[in-house]
Amino acid sequence: MRAYIPRLLAALTVLLLTGVSLYALLFYAWPLDDQIYNLSMFSESEGEGGWEEWDGDTKGWTVFVQEGEFRHELDAFGWGGYNGLDYPGQTVYFSRVMTEELDSPTLRLSIANRNVAVFLDGDVLHTDCPELDNRVGHLALPTPGWDREPVVIGLPSDYVGKTLTIAQSNPEISDSPSVQVLLCGVELYCSYAAESVLIAESFRAAIPATLSFVLGVLAMAALLWQGFHGRWDMGLAALAVTALSFMLALLSQTPFTYAYFGEISADPGALCRAASLSSLLVFLGQRGGRLRWLLWGLAVLHGSLTLLGQGVVTSVFATPSELAGIAGLLASAVLALLWRREGRRFYRMFAPLYLGFLALAAAGTMGYSLFTPEWGYNILLQFQASINNGIYRFFLWKWADLAFAAGGIAAAVEVVRQESERHMETRLLIQRGTLAQESYENLRSQNEEILSLRHNLRHHATALRGLCQKGDLARVAAYLDALGAEDMSPGGYTVHPAVNIVLTAMVSRGTRLGIRSDVRAQLPGQLTIPDNDLCALLMNLLENALEANEKAPLDAEKWIKVILHVRGDYLYIGVENTRFEPVNFDQEEGVYRSTKGDGLHGYGLKSVRSIARKYHSELRIEVLEGRFSASTALLLPE
Repeated sequence: MRAYIPRLLAALTVLLLTGVSLYALLFYAWPLDDQIYNLSMFSESEGEGGWEEWDGDTKGWTVFVQEGEFRHELDAFGWGGYNGLDYPGQTVYFSRVMTEELDSPTLRLSIANRNVAVFLDGDVLHTDCPELDNRVGHLALPTPGWDREPVVIGLPSDYVGKTLTIAQSNPEISDSPSVQVLLCGVELYCSYAAESVLIAESFRAAIPATLSFVLGVLAMAALLWQGFHGRWDMGLAALAVTALSFMLALLSQTPFTYAYFGEISADPGALCRAASLSSLLVFLGQRGGRLRWLLWGLAVLHGSLTLLGQGVVTSVFATPSELAGIAGLLASAVLALLWRREGRRFYRMFAPLYLGFLALAAAGTMGYSLFTPEWGYNILLQFQASINNGIYRFFLWKWADLAFAAGGIAAAVEVVRQESERHMETRLLIQRGTLAQESYENLRSQNEEILSLRHNLRHHATALRGLCQKGDLARVAAYLDALGAEDMSPGGYTVHPAVNIVLTAMVSRGTRLGIRSDVRAQLPGQLTIPDNDLCALLMNLLENALEANEKAPLDAEKWIKVILHVRGDYLYIGVENTRFEPVNFDQEEGVYRSTKGDGLHGYGLKSVRSIARKYHSELRIEVLEGRFSASTALLLPE
């Protein structure tokens, strides 16, 4: 109990420090919400069901189109959009009188893939297209083919009471004049609140981007490490590409990206996202079995279509590529269950993680929407806009994020498990090498004894011949009795060759250390348990027994007892030895550990326990007064 308390205190300290550090890390990921006005066009009224359709509150905005002096207002429809354009792609205006008073007022426009111009009492405050005639009623704003960062604009201090007008472009996605228009989001901040928004956005991008970078580097390091040990796992290369592409996608969508790199015809964020998803599907297929070609085919289709359309949302390849990505994610979920049933180790962890993340995301979205109706309403608006415009990135990228998180965790656990097994195999190889060396030394020693016996046999024969010639039969009998009393080398312990080699080597080592051995082995010449498992289990038990005897004080009696026999369908293996020191009991795991001081600490009994469970048994350990016993009964395979 005393040993358990320090461990508990250490664990609590680590958890406390981790929690405080994590809170400090995430603290700046949330913006200040005081003195922030959400002036986006629509709000929802709460009802018994959690939220209802738009109640008609326009936040004071008037929405219209204007060509020269001719102007007419648009008609609102239920979920936050407007009908009534004169022609597809027409510039839309919305204006209101500013009444909110703030120090250092700042506007933030969430514009997605739109161009905007902002006016205050008709004067231009900002325009994305300075080369155009920037007057209300004279603008024909083009629509960019990529998503942009939000636009942040400072207002003059005398803005209160003046009319704010925002002009917004619209894509030509329909031949109908009544095409639906969704307006950009508008928020009004004081200056430090706007800065906190930028800081929060930076943290929200930097934290997952850094984690993705670390995962990508670790995947490449694991690839090289395993390759240097003779096993190239190309699935790790695909995982590294997934993580690094995901990082680039996050960085490409941060504020001011276009200020650094300028306007690009392609959408780098969409291209990086597509590369990340395609690589993820390749990785999942590489870890799978039958039907893996389905994931690989969808990965190639999704990546190729996105590349042909340069990731631009208005490309004719946009919708097919995103549907191919959704099909790949759906196929990965179904195949994950199939491959898990087939016993594939990676999918034993990935499948429950993947499906669990999907279920938690769905439940969390529904639950949070009930408690935060405005957030749920915005999600519903994005959902409707995705369906109406045929752009499915809203589903695709969030779904891909969950698959990537599950795949990264499962891959990390798999690599750690493989390294643990590799260390175990290395230890067994070392043991086998030691056993082979000891077997060689025993054979060489036995050969020398045989040569010595052959040499002495000639002298014995000469002496006996002389006594026979003299007819002294009494002395002949005495001579033969003396020969029979000589200490002869021990014979075989069992007819099973592999077990006999292990017993011979280990007992010989014990004899050199002054340890008395009692071996009772009744085994057939062959067993259905492979020699490598059988010898590894027996050798680990005998090594621990010899180790315990080495700690005996001077003149103490040292011994080991080994029992092996077959009863019915079970092979019993028991090793008992003297004990002179307390054993090392791990209270946390409830197991006894080896007390070796080398780098292989604790692997012996772990290996024995693992082999025993492989044959539907458990390792039974008894610690009695002055002795230690370990035994198991392995179920013989048919």
